[in-house]
Amino acid sequence: MRKEIAVGICFCLAGMLCAYLFAGEYFAAYGFLNEYHLKSFAEGGQDLPLILWNILWERGKFFVLVGLLAATSLRKLLPLLMRCLICFTGGIYLCACFMNLGVRGLLFFLISLFPQGILYLLALLLMLRSEPAYHRYRQKNAFLRRLLYAAGVILLILGGCLLEAFLGTRLLRWVICITLD
Repeated sequence: MRKEIAVGICFCLAGMLCAYLFAGEYFAAYGFLNEYHLKSFAEGGQDLPLILWNILWERGKFFVLVGLLAATSLRKLLPLLMRCLICFTGGIYLCACFMNLGVRGLLFFLISLFPQGILYLLALLLMLRSEPAYHRYRQKNAFLRRLLYAAGVILLILGGCLLEAFLGTRLLRWVICITLD
């Protein structure tokens, strides 16, 4: 467990260094977290069904890809790859928040990941748990168990999408309004 945490921290630091060294000028001058983009997001109207469908499309592609990869022989390697990818991109995003917003970037980073991130991580953990396939087929009511398992994962993903669309955008607008004014 300690090795996995150390690997995650190393990948997070590598993402931060890559963002600072290779994309620092882009994030500082033209980045997606500049004041213009944040104010236009905070003042813009909310078309919630459109936001929800966009989130479902974007997150759905990712989770379908992970689900397909979890059914292949990469099943043993996939949790480590996902952990490294999440930590690396999280480091890039955290560095971009700090470069554009300063200390307020930490609040922005945490609020942008908070409500839906918990459900998404739970869905990933359930999808990537390492249980040999032959144990699942030897159980009593194997089809019903797999169906309930898949329904639970789908409900977690849908719940994360709903939280992101309805609560996450409102929290982000609130944070932007109090930090930029």
